[in-house]
Order: sequence, then C-alpha cells, then structure tokens
Amino acid sequence: MKSTTLNTAIQPSTFTIEDSDWEGVPETALHWMLQQMLLIRAFEEKLLALKDEDLVNGPVHTSVGQEAVAVGAAMGLRGSDKFSGTHRAHHQYLAKALCACKPDGYDALRDGFTDEMQLHVLTLFKEIMGLAGGCSGGRGGSMHLYNADVGVIGTNAIVGGGVALATGAAWADLMLGNDCTTVCFYGDGAVYQGVVHEACNLASLWKAPVIYAIENNHYAVATSRTEGCSAPRLAQVAAAYGMPGFHVDGMNPLGVKLAIETILADRANLPCVLEIETYRHYHHAGCVAGSAFGYRSQEEEREWQKRDPLTSFESRLRERGISGESIERLHAQANDCVEAAAAQVLNANADGTVVIRDELWPVAASAAHGLRDEEIAATGPFVEATDCECVREIKYPGVIAEVTGRWLEKDPGVFIMGEEVANMGGGAYGATKGLAEIYPERVRNTPITESGFTGLACGAAMNGMHPIVELMFSSFGLVAADQLFNQVGQLGHIYGGHVSVPLVCRTRVAAGLGYGAQHSMDPVALFSLFPGWRIVVPTTPFDYIGLFNAAMKLKSPTLIVEHQGFYSEKGMIPDGPPDHVVEIGKAAVRREGKDVTVLAYGWGVRLAERASDQLAAEGISAEILDLRTVDDATMDYEAIGRSLSKTGAVCTVEEAQACNAIGPKLVRACEQRWFDCLDGPTASVNALDVPLPVSRRMELLCLPDVERTAAVIRKAARREI
Repeated sequence: MKSTTLNTAIQPSTFTIEDSDWEGVPETALHWMLQQMLLIRAFEEKLLALKDEDLVNGPVHTSVGQEAVAVGAAMGLRGSDKFSGTHRAHHQYLAKALCACKPDGYDALRDGFTDEMQLHVLTLFKEIMGLAGGCSGGRGGSMHLYNADVGVIGTNAIVGGGVALATGAAWADLMLGNDCTTVCFYGDGAVYQGVVHEACNLASLWKAPVIYAIENNHYAVATSRTEGCSAPRLAQVAAAYGMPGFHVDGMNPLGVKLAIETILADRANLPCVLEIETYRHYHHAGCVAGSAFGYRSQEEEREWQKRDPLTSFESRLRERGISGESIERLHAQANDCVEAAAAQVLNANADGTVVIRDELWPVAASAAHGLRDEEIAATGPFVEATDCECVREIKYPGVIAEVTGRWLEKDPGVFIMGEEVANMGGGAYGATKGLAEIYPERVRNTPITESGFTGLACGAAMNGMHPIVELMFSSFGLVAADQLFNQVGQLGHIYGGHVSVPLVCRTRVAAGLGYGAQHSMDPVALFSLFPGWRIVVPTTPFDYIGLFNAAMKLKSPTLIVEHQGFYSEKGMIPDGPPDHVVEIGKAAVRREGKDVTVLAYGWGVRLAERASDQLAAEGISAEILDLRTVDDATMDYEAIGRSLSKTGAVCTVEEAQACNAIGPKLVRACEQRWFDCLDGPTASVNALDVPLPVSRRMELLCLPDVERTAAVIRKAARREI
C-alpha cells in the first residue's frame, strides 16, 4: 500500500524580538510598560499580604512573573478591543483598564497615575475583597472580573469555561459590524478541555476575530505542560482548526506587544492561536513557591527568576540610558498607588486590628440582584386565549417557526443556532421551516458541539445579540452542562448585574418514541436545580407564541420545553402577526373542579385531561392547573393556593421519573404552605425510576399512561393512601 503525505499541515511561527525593535520605541512607551508591570507586581504583593491577614475571602491566584504578558497585549490593542481571561487575571484586568484610560500625551514618569487609573486599582481591590464597589459588585472576587467599560468582558473560574464566551463575543462583533478584536486568555492547563476545541473550531468556521492567547506558564496547578500536552508546542493545536499558530516569549512586554500588532496588521490572521511562554513564580495560589510542593525544582525556579520581566526590563532600560532614579520613581509611584487604594478599604479598630471598612460591604437586599430579570410586568400587556378571537388553526411546529421568524424580522440581533436548524426543510422537526432561506446568516447550523455553541451563544448574548439556541434533544443539555449552568444561568449574577444574558434555549422531550435513555430526558427538574433559569412549557400554539414572546423580552435566560407529543397537534391562534404575550409565572386553569387539584405541565397536562374525562363519569371532579412556568422562583403559587383552598387535595402529573421530577418538590411546598387546607395525602404521577428503554412494550410500561394517572388522581380525590 502506498502512503503519501497530505499537504495540510499549518506550521506555527515564532516571533523573536531584535535590537532594532528596541531602538524604535520611545522612552515614554518604555516608562509606561515598566510602570504598569510595577503596579501589577505591587498590587499582587499587597494582595498576598492581605490574604495572610485573612482580609481576603477565597483563593488568590497571582500572576507574579507573568506581568509582561498582560502589559504587552494591552498595549498592542486598541481601546475598543476586548480581553477575556481565566481565574488568574489581575494582571490582565489592570493592564487593560490602565491602557483604556491613558490620556493622549501621557508620560508615566512625569504624570504618575491619573485619578482614573487609581480608581481602577481601587475598584479591583474592592472586588477581590468582596465589596459592593467592586467591578462585579463583590460577587466575583478574584476569579470573576467584569468591566465592559474598559474592555474586560469577563474572567472565569472554570478552566476553559470562558473560551466559548469570548468566541461568542468576538463573533457578535463581527455580526454587528463592530471593528473589534477579542484576546481570549487561557492557560496551558485548558488547552485540552473539550469546550476549548469546540469553540476554536466554531471560530475558524465562522471567522470570529479572536486571538486565543495561551498563557503558557508550564503548570496547571502542579501538572507540568509536558504531562498535560502531547504536542511539542501548544501553538501547534491551531493547525487542527485550520488557523495560524504563533509563539512569543512572554517575559518581555515589547515582544508580546509587537506580536499582537503583527497579527492584527493582517486581519487574515484571525482567528489564531498565540502561545505566550511565561512562568508563574508562586504556587497555583498564595505566596509559597511551587517547589515547596515538590512538583518543580528550586533550580528551575531560580533559572526562570533570572528572566523575571521586571528585573530584565529594568536592565534593558538602564542599557537604554534611563537612570536608576527614574526607575525608582516609577517604583514609588506604583507602591504609593497601591497603598492609597488599600487605605481606602481598610481601617484600624480600637485595638489596632486592621479590618475592612464596614460601610463598604454589600447589603443583604442586593443578594439576588442580576440573577434573573425581575421586570416580568414590562413584557406585557398580557393576553390569554379567552381574551381574544382565535380563528386560525395551526400545527404546533408551525407556530414555532412563525413566532421565531417574527423575531428575526423585528430584531437584527436575533439569531438561531443548533444542529440541523438550517437543514431538512426546517430542522429535525420543522421548527425553523423557511427561515434559513430568508435569514441565511442568522439561522446557523452548528457542528455537534453543544458546549461550544451554547457558550458561543452566551458570549454573543452578553455582547449585544439575542440568541435562540436549539438543543435537538433535552438530554443533550447534559453535554453542555457547564455552559448552561455555570455560565449562562449565573454570569449575570456573578458579574454583579452589570451584564445581561438574554438567551432563549429551546429543547424537546422525546419520551415515548423509542429513542432510549440518552435522548428522552425531561429537563425541567435539572434546570430548576440551578438559579438563574426561567422555565416555560407551552402546551398549546397560543401559549407557545405568548410565552416565547415573553421569554424574548426578558434580559435573562429562559428554557422553553417542547414535548414531542404536541408536534402532531393543532390549535387556534388569532389572525395577524404572532405578537401577543402570555405572562410568565401565571398558571392556566384548564378544567374547573372541586375534589382534587391536579398540577401538571407539558404532556402531563394531556394525561391529566384524559384521565379526568374518565373520572368525571365516576363523579370525581378534578381541577387541572397547567403550570406553564415551572421554575421555582416564578411558580404560580398564588393560583395553586387558590385551587387547594377549594379542593383540599393535590396530585401532580408529569412524565419525568420521580428521581428527576418537580412533582415531589411541589407537593412538599403545598404541605408547607397550605397544610391547613389539605385534608388528605398528597400524590404524584411519574415514570418509573429507570432509564427509558428502546423496547416499545417496556417504554410504555415505564411511562405513566391515562389509566395510571386516573388511578392516582382517584386516590387523591378520595383521600386514600
């Protein structure tokens, strides 16, 4: 057999700084580089001292030794460009903030730090110490920094977790026509996270203007780069995505600056990977050397310390003829700025103990600020089917395409992404029928990368777009769990309410179709475990329009759950544009009754309706509440209470297994809230606690049917155990 080498390799390039590069740099620029690095070093040394005094809650991951990376990158960008980082990002935040507010004609040696620069230092101190005036309201601490005003679009405590977000922010800038580049920093330890690969692939496919800056400090906590990466150079991973790869020495700020500028001089270089080789002097967190834990040697640390970016840069300045007195002045400026900021957050109490000023702490009333959009009333006016004339019949999938198309028409920031959404005449089940032909750039097929495209959508939402994400099967949400729950659902809160995540995620429940356990999950209970998500479950075409419109008007994420059983059903809607709004958080009484309250959502409503038809012949009158909104924060407990005060008994009906259900939680809430109203045992209808099998007969045995549903409701109505 003949073997021929495929000509597909994209070899990475390395940037090497030369003496001539130094000669063209004005002294003021050199002063500015050193001043920033000195400030970052002084800031982090002060932070470590405060941590030792127990004045900082949580870990402190310092960048001592890595200052040149951030300073060089920030100086190589324009003010409109963006930074995204990881848990180790103080240096990036400070460099980006300082560069963003540097006035024209600024001379570091002459002018010192401006008032605005000092304010940024103070703001970062406050954030890391958990104070209300921090950039994320004290919510984020050291690892979750956000300040869009200076171009810091979020740092992230999950290794690799923010890479898809940065990709989405960059892609949003491209789609919105913004002339911006995003530099996405992550460490060598994140290189082989799955979501990183997914995001890089999407960036290359969709030409997102992003530089993936791998801050290679050679250790992921205590695991060396050689233990964690099989490639000789991290920049080589770029070839897998068909994008350029570059390498530069990260111990020299000028080298990093010129590398960034060289890449940006030709926009064809984007997206790309830039490996920036550096070294952290301390262990993963705190001020102890890594050698103290045995994963690296003291000799290795000494060799890297000889290349410390501050001392080596100062030597270069002295060679340039810059006096030691000037350098000392820059040192003093940095130390004075840091000490002044610390003094504004600290105070000595009567016994001389240094404490944080009490008036700076966040107040209890702000605890939930930014978690979810509370302005539900502003999404109205609200309409119910009984309030208008419904004269047009439409199938359930058709109404999804219609209302989605209406939003694509109204809002140029809206886009749809998911697997096959632009294929097969409207996706896997016709929910995007006809839309790809009208809006080809905004109805996007994705690779099978749920984490990648969900994270990308989150970043785009945070940067001015309005994504509609389709998860083909609800079980696939488990694949994207970090992005859905750690990122989409929480970042608005983590970043102090300073950013919104207006994202709608649609998914379906395919129970009863023989897809098996890995495609048939009901996601309601899972999503309701995590704060931040609102969850709506429309059971009619009218409600689908209304709840979808309400979700799209919110500035926080909403999950829309569709059951496969509804796709074959038709329903009535009004004539005209699909613009009516149904109030999120309001249940609908589908059937009046007096003997038992039945709480249901999704296909459980159909089971309850059909069971109640049987029970009516026996003289049992069941009141059926279609919950419609099923997250705990927005549950219509008022309607539930009204019904229970009338019937005195409650039964929940849902298709989910009891172990993955909200029914048991609901009946517990009913017992706690309306114990005096109840005059019989509570009950729940659920699937058996087993994974759903493919076998038709076994699947039907596992799922609740009308007879089983009727039997449980009957017992509840008769107050039987």
